[in-house]
Amino acid sequence: MARSSLHPLGILLAVAIALTACAGPGGGMQSSRDLVVRLNSDWDSLDPAKTRTTYGYQLVTTLYDRLVTVADGKVVPYLAESWTQTPDTVRLTLRRGARCASGTELTPTMVAASLRRLGAKETAAPYASLVFGGSGYTVTADDAARTVTVRTGRPYSDLLMGLAQPMASIICPEGLRAADTLAATPAGSGPYTLAASTRGASYRLTARPGYTWGPEREGSYPDAVTFKVVQNDSTAANMLAAGDLDVSWVGGPDLARVRANPAVKPVSQLIYGSFMLVFNQAKGRPGADPAVRRALAGAVSAQSFNEAAFFGEGEPAGSVVSEEVPCHRVVRPPAAAAATVDVDLKLVGSTDYAAGYEYVLEALRKAGASVRLQLVELNSFAEVMFTSGDWDVTVYPFTPLAPSLGALGMFVTGAAPPDGANFASIGNKAFEASVAKAQASLGEERCRHWGDAQRAIVENADVVPLVHNKAYWFVRDGFAAGLAGGGTMVDPHELARR
Repeated sequence: MARSSLHPLGILLAVAIALTACAGPGGGMQSSRDLVVRLNSDWDSLDPAKTRTTYGYQLVTTLYDRLVTVADGKVVPYLAESWTQTPDTVRLTLRRGARCASGTELTPTMVAASLRRLGAKETAAPYASLVFGGSGYTVTADDAARTVTVRTGRPYSDLLMGLAQPMASIICPEGLRAADTLAATPAGSGPYTLAASTRGASYRLTARPGYTWGPEREGSYPDAVTFKVVQNDSTAANMLAAGDLDVSWVGGPDLARVRANPAVKPVSQLIYGSFMLVFNQAKGRPGADPAVRRALAGAVSAQSFNEAAFFGEGEPAGSVVSEEVPCHRVVRPPAAAAATVDVDLKLVGSTDYAAGYEYVLEALRKAGASVRLQLVELNSFAEVMFTSGDWDVTVYPFTPLAPSLGALGMFVTGAAPPDGANFASIGNKAFEASVAKAQASLGEERCRHWGDAQRAIVENADVVPLVHNKAYWFVRDGFAAGLAGGGTMVDPHELARR
């Protein structure tokens, strides 16, 4: 799970948020050195609506609040203390007392203005549709009743989950008035404020005295948290052992030695999505033929890919999402008869998982295909998938931030790039029909339709789930941390000293 990004690559690398529901937030501040957390790479923007990276979201979730959040796969209160939901509407009642870092009390009217800005055309927010769907929406506020109502143009049952995502963080009025400055100057109501910033190196955040409106937690927030940029995994492992990092993600060959260190403990969980074998179905590409897709998919072993890419730390995927996600259904692609597939393929992959793609290369060659492998860094991988389109097969990391199937539709339906995000030019009418029914329903009916959608897209070999990876973070003795955003981040509300 090295250096994952939330580029158009699409809501990457996820593990559940581990919120502790105990006593209410503490108010007292501790006096001790900063708690130091690894940031695998630098952030691109601190504007919640515009950041595309995990690392931007890590700071956003620490500086800003949201209406709701997620615990154990379920939406739970945050700025909103309660809500009602229908397939196209969520009405939320805000708790009292939340204040911006400037001291301004946060009102429903201010919250509504922030949500309107997220979806406004001029904002050009890359993931607004994950929050509100793609049919337009309205937001109204009632300050007297302390309510905010969001209504979508068509039924979109993922709206409440969308409001729990970091791109839906609430920006305070001073930030909306100077939106051009939000890229580097936060304007939130979150538990921390940005005290010092050295681009590419470190970011020091200090806790806000009197912050009491976040998710329920036990004890007070640490005085200060420093996010330190450490791009090399071996360096991070050494710093963790030396006490220069208190919380750090570690993967690959360094995992074993960090596990053996008695001074640290792991925090881990399966990602929400899966690493999926995907074939380009654009006109003229071999993957446009479902028989070719099925035959080649049968040549790739999930277990072998797991061993090569993740040292066996992941789990073979039973569907496009892991069991951490509500409405998960186990779906296996139909077995294909053994056959030699004489096609020319360009396999494109990320250098972060080079050994996994090299395994796929050999597996496809053994199936009779002539295969060329192009390995690129993760941002360039996104450019190939969503801009040039010059590829035939890949293993795509579908790793949504939220425990919801809703994000999948963004990348497997609609227009192909550059007009849309359907990077493989998939056109599965049965999947689309089931998604529409799922978004128009709630509860068990919703899960039944999502089950049909998973079955439709896997059985047609449009996507072939291989592995649910697992994110491993390590925490030094004397500290505690939980995961957010699918394991790509630590949850600022779970950071603590013990």
